[in-house]
Amino acid sequence: MDLTQVLRSIPEPKDKHLIAGIGEDAIGYKWQNDTMVQSVDMITPVVDDPYQFGAIACANALSDIYAKGADPLFALNIIGFPTSTLPIHYLEEMIKGGVDKVQEAGAYIVGGHTIDDTCPKYGLSVTGKISDGNPFIGKNGACVGDAIILTKPLGIGIYTTAIDQKLATKEQEEAAVNQMLKLNKYASQAMRQVETHACTDVTGFGLIGHLCEVAEQSSVTIELNLEQVPYLPDSFTLLREGAISEGMYNNISSYRSRVRNKNIITTEEEQLLYDPQTSGGLLIMVSQSQVDAFLTKLSDQGESGYVIGKVLEKDEVPIITKNTF
Repeated sequence: MDLTQVLRSIPEPKDKHLIAGIGEDAIGYKWQNDTMVQSVDMITPVVDDPYQFGAIACANALSDIYAKGADPLFALNIIGFPTSTLPIHYLEEMIKGGVDKVQEAGAYIVGGHTIDDTCPKYGLSVTGKISDGNPFIGKNGACVGDAIILTKPLGIGIYTTAIDQKLATKEQEEAAVNQMLKLNKYASQAMRQVETHACTDVTGFGLIGHLCEVAEQSSVTIELNLEQVPYLPDSFTLLREGAISEGMYNNISSYRSRVRNKNIITTEEEQLLYDPQTSGGLLIMVSQSQVDAFLTKLSDQGESGYVIGKVLEKDEVPIITKNTF
C-alpha cells in the first residue's frame, strides 16, 4: 500500500508546537515544559479468551506511547462489537481485561466509543506525557554506529496464526499470550536512562517493515545480524505446518525489495523477519558506548535485550542482512 498517496489529502499542520505527526508511532505536542504524546491503535482477536484479548489489545496500544519515551496518563476505549452474534458478557470481559492492563501501566481508561460491528475489535486512544525536558524519541534519529536492540523475540504472529488454525499446543498458546501481555513499560524506562537516538515498536509490519521505517526516516542503512535475532522456539516448526498469515505475505510483498541478503537464507528464516507482531517488543537504536549500560538496566528490570544489528552509512537499500540463524 502506498501510504503517501492514501494520506496526501491531509494538510501539513502549521502549529509550531506539533513536533511529530504522520509517519510516527504517536504525535508529539509541546505544552509548557512537557511534551504530550497521543496515539491510537486497535486489533481484532488474536486469542479466544475475551479477557486476554482485551488485555493484549491494550498492551499493544500502549506500546506506541512507550516507544516515544513517554508515560501513559489516560486512554479512551475504541470498540467494535457484534451485538447480534456474541453475548454481552464477552464485551464485559474484554473491557475488564483492558482496564486491568491499563491500570498495570499506571494509567486509566476514562471513556470511549463503541459501534456495532461484524466482529470484535478493540483498541485505545492513549494520551501520554514526557516530562522534565526529556526528548521525544522518534524514528528519524538513528545515527551511524548505533547498536540496534530488540526487547521481545519474534514469532508472535506465527503462534497466533497457529492458534487460529488449531495447530498450537496449550503450551505454545500460553507462551504467545505471555509475550503479548507483557508491557513495554520497563524497557521504555530503561532506554530513557541511556543515549537513545531512535525507537519504534515492532507490530504489524514485522521486523523488516519497522526497520525500514527507521532506516528511511533517518537516511541510513541498517545491517541486521540474523544470528542474533531472537524468536519463539517453535516458530520454524509452526511455519512448516502452515502457520502463515496474510499479513506476512503482505509484508514480504511490501518490503522484500528493500532488503539485500549477503547470505542465502531459507524460506522459514525469511518469513520470520516479516511476521507481523501483536504487542511486540521495542526496537531501540542506542549509542554503541551505551549498550552494556542499557542491557544492564534492562536486566535490573527483569527485561531482556538482544543486540541484532548496527546502523551504517546510507546504502542503496535500507536493510542489509548477513549470516544465518
